[in-house]
Amino acid sequence: MPVPTRRWLGLVCLTTALLIIGLDTTVLTIALPTLATAVGASTSELQWITNAFTLPFAALLLPSTALGTRGRKRLLMAGLALFAAGSAVALSADSPGGLIATRALMGAGAAATVPHALSLAPSLASPADRERAAALASAGFALGLPLGPVVGGWLLATFGWHAIFVGNVVVTFAALIGVALAVPEPRRRRVEPVDAVGTVLVLTGTTALVYAVTEATTRGWSHPVTLPVFLTGAVLLSAMVIRLIRTRSPLADAALWRHARFTWAICTLSFITLLLLALLFMIPQYLQQVQGYDAWATGLRLMPMMAGLTLGAVAGNRLATVGDAKWALVLGMLMWTFGLLWIGQLSQGRSYPLVAGALATTGLALGVTLPTALKALTGSLPPEKAVTAHALADACRQIAAALGIAVMGGVLNTTYRRELREDAPAALADGVVDKARQSIAGAAEAAAGLPAREGEDLVTLAQHAFVTGMTTTARIGASLTALLALLLMVGMPTMRRGTSRAS
Repeated sequence: MPVPTRRWLGLVCLTTALLIIGLDTTVLTIALPTLATAVGASTSELQWITNAFTLPFAALLLPSTALGTRGRKRLLMAGLALFAAGSAVALSADSPGGLIATRALMGAGAAATVPHALSLAPSLASPADRERAAALASAGFALGLPLGPVVGGWLLATFGWHAIFVGNVVVTFAALIGVALAVPEPRRRRVEPVDAVGTVLVLTGTTALVYAVTEATTRGWSHPVTLPVFLTGAVLLSAMVIRLIRTRSPLADAALWRHARFTWAICTLSFITLLLLALLFMIPQYLQQVQGYDAWATGLRLMPMMAGLTLGAVAGNRLATVGDAKWALVLGMLMWTFGLLWIGQLSQGRSYPLVAGALATTGLALGVTLPTALKALTGSLPPEKAVTAHALADACRQIAAALGIAVMGGVLNTTYRRELREDAPAALADGVVDKARQSIAGAAEAAAGLPAREGEDLVTLAQHAFVTGMTTTARIGASLTALLALLLMVGMPTMRRGTSRAS
């Protein structure tokens, strides 16, 4: 096989690996109602099934990048093997705890895979094609995020939820063989030390914060565990920031934050990821449990977001070229505000055209803001800092994803439980109410054991409570996006004409 052909095959394998990891970040969102009944998961446990992937992914990205100086291809292959192993073990999981553990294993594999797949991709192309190769690899991961629920819906409806993990094993194993055969190990760079203390601080601190916020929705902040764990997380992350500034071999160069455009771009990217994961946590449950669609129909009904994403990416690129990334981001965040306010007006009725319009608007906003923020991030730093900057950006995005599901999911869960508690008929047994309060899928399961009229009333109450929680969460998100648009307008510097970099 000619060398150029073999290298392009390697690039395809790298892009496929990134695509499957992007898919897995969101693919289970479509299966949450099914998992709630299949393994008996409550709403907070559903949040953990999702966050168990993103937390180790976020915490291990930076140390994984540093370890790459000891052999990027070897670490990439180890990451793919770990991801495949986690997916294989998930096939036998029959409890929320089992799924959470296997998802954490997969997240660790993803952290070892993503930075090295992204850094190896340009080396497989000729100098003239390196930028295109890097863009292709990045697009693989980015495309996987919104595609996850669509693919997951089809697999779930056709084969069942285990098929999601079977697909992971097959595709990842194929990518692993392709990488072994077609991707050369690049020449070693200077070996960088790994900050083990910093790694432990960021992992334990982020986990503690997310745990406290997630559990506060069911236990309350007055519980003897919740607030101390939250404060512990805050202290650990503060220690991480101090170490980042003072240590000689930090996980990331603290000087990166002195570039104002980089700082604003990474904050915007993180917030966009937070919004996207929160939406993909709520909307599939709304379409299935409130509007009554099955998993495959739900996946198809998320397609307006994909269409909006495609159009938004074209429009955002044009806006950033004609004007400046700053103003494209401001416009994109205002579009996010409008889309979230639209979601905040949805009801229990089968009004899919309204849902489609809201999804198309948020997809358009995502398309404008995501690539624009990435371009602003890469355009604000010297080329030699690009790898570290991307690793830092990816870590912040995954932490934001975990926090987004914890905070926004927490608002949804708290509102749902409160509404159901206040409106539940006094005649219902405590056990029925407790099961209904665990999740909207639990309410449907509890209603199946009641007389027809009482069951219908309970389902209606649960649907109303869920919609109230979802619309409240969306309105809070809209307020935050409007605030970010204002902060970007005031604080983010424009790119000075005649220079390629700006601080």
